[in-house]
Amino acid sequence: MLLRAFAKINLDLRVLGGRSDGYHEVRTILQTVDWFDEICIEHSDRFEFVCHGGPVDESNLVVRAVREFERATAIAVKARIELSKHIPIGAGLGGGSADAAVTLLGLQQFCGRTLPGPEQDRCLRALGSDVPFFGVGGRAMGVGRGDEVTPQDDDTTYWVVIVHAGVAISTAEAYSWLTVSGESNTIKGFYAQLDPGREARSPGNDFESPVFEHHPVLGEIKSELLRLGAAQAALSGSGSAMFGRFDRREQAVEAASQLARYGTARVTRPLSRTEYLGSIIVK
Repeated sequence: MLLRAFAKINLDLRVLGGRSDGYHEVRTILQTVDWFDEICIEHSDRFEFVCHGGPVDESNLVVRAVREFERATAIAVKARIELSKHIPIGAGLGGGSADAAVTLLGLQQFCGRTLPGPEQDRCLRALGSDVPFFGVGGRAMGVGRGDEVTPQDDDTTYWVVIVHAGVAISTAEAYSWLTVSGESNTIKGFYAQLDPGREARSPGNDFESPVFEHHPVLGEIKSELLRLGAAQAALSGSGSAMFGRFDRREQAVEAASQLARYGTARVTRPLSRTEYLGSIIVK
């Protein structure tokens, strides 16, 4: 089997406060785009994992997805799985989460064992907060830790330029910048209260203020995206990729050519839910 694990952007991301389970309460609008990692699954007499561009041990979310599938089905996976990374790591584009979800989905067909819907959802949630979204795709709202996903009406009438300046930001690192010193896991008195009107304005990302303080080049890229005609420019996830929404492909192509000086500047397009789900399995 050849599978595609598509990236996402966060069209809107609000961090609402700390939770009793140690996570943060968020509300976000996620959108799949046509930038993808590739996963090849072949029959073997044992489990083998090869990764081009990422870790090859049990820390890789693909391996964790295999273990979760084995736990849920009591089937020992005998396959050679090869992951080719194209989505940057630590960019807020959900590459690792997409890899995990697509592996879990692909193994069900590869091994001829379909998980019931509630069990599949449980497995996806066990793999990470962003992972359940990649079982849905298209445009969706994520609440709670981000793992409670509700499909939204699709809108694919625009183009997206994603700019990656070579900066990697871990989620834990970004959350540490968002919290109050000495008050781990709370944003009380910090960015949320400093900007009380943020809910009434256009979509944005609550991570931008602290992330831009640590990496000013990302704020510069946002300004450039807007100058070049983007209808919206924002940080994706907890960073570090920046994206801009453009009404016309010609605008997006021109913007990408000018922004390539920062690193990678890629023109992508949003995928509807139907297109996304129909494009995961290539063969």
